[in-house]
Amino acid sequence: MGKGTLIIVLGFSLITSFLIIRLDANSRDGLDATIEQFKTTEARLIANSGVEIYLEKLRRNKSLSGSFNNNPLFDGTFNISITGPDSALIITSAGYYDDKIHQTIVNAKRDPIPFPPIHSSLYVSSDNLSLNLNGNVEIDGNDHNIDGTSGPGSPLPGVTVDDPVDSAYVVDVLKPKISKEIKGAGGTPSVSTVDDNTDWLELSQSIIFAADITLPTGTYTTGTILGTYSEPKVTYVTGDVHFSGTAEGSGILVINGNLTMSGQFTYKGVIIVYGNSTIVTKIVGNGGVFGATIIVGQKADIQSTGNSYFYYSSQAIENAKANLKSSKFSIVNWWE
Repeated sequence: MGKGTLIIVLGFSLITSFLIIRLDANSRDGLDATIEQFKTTEARLIANSGVEIYLEKLRRNKSLSGSFNNNPLFDGTFNISITGPDSALIITSAGYYDDKIHQTIVNAKRDPIPFPPIHSSLYVSSDNLSLNLNGNVEIDGNDHNIDGTSGPGSPLPGVTVDDPVDSAYVVDVLKPKISKEIKGAGGTPSVSTVDDNTDWLELSQSIIFAADITLPTGTYTTGTILGTYSEPKVTYVTGDVHFSGTAEGSGILVINGNLTMSGQFTYKGVIIVYGNSTIVTKIVGNGGVFGATIIVGQKADIQSTGNSYFYYSSQAIENAKANLKSSKFSIVNWWE
């Protein structure tokens, strides 16, 4: 009886030991599988995060391309390759974590920059319009090339406003000398109304998001270049600004405040001056704008002396449309 009990006990001990060994092996196998899954997931996370990081870099650096290797992230690294034009970018990201590798390939395209509707050489949207134009101010909605020659586009009005009352005011208040210099579609003076429902604050904010140059309030004189015709820029000014001397620019200029232009300041593209209260625009020199000028505010006070000009230029506008880059992307395909 004692031997039988001993044999039974030994048998149970052997079975229990075997079960413990198997459980321990299964536990180790499960732990190993968990660790492998964790490393695989980390490599995938690193690769995908690398794409997001470089999309943000592309937002800020619009000419970024090439290979960027050994970027540390989450105790691993990733390599990035950016190729293709803005309309068909290929972003390849390889994430490395321990002995695991994960590759993500993304096709993306840079969205077009939002562009304002162009109604005329000078468009003013305001509940309270004040004009004080003197000197040889010329407002011309006939199409001009940037060298001053006639352009190929159809003429637009010289001035457009939102309300017929404002249109009558523009015509009646100006001296005959100035009125005769408002040229464009519809005869002289070329002044008309438009039905515009643009949310100028929303549009301006969308354009500002793509700003290449941001300037604080202040005076900017000779040597200031806000983009060139061959490389136009989106410029945002955060307050009142005075451009003087031979400062120049090209692209889109958005000003959240008052604008003063003096000296020989010239701009090729679109200027948007906007605000929630009074917008004062002073042109006191011999420069001006090839493209279009848009002034939006509860009250618009436009003052001009000297030999300034506002010329509609489809060439300057189309050049800005073709060459300005936004800071937003659309993901076309995402492969992992």
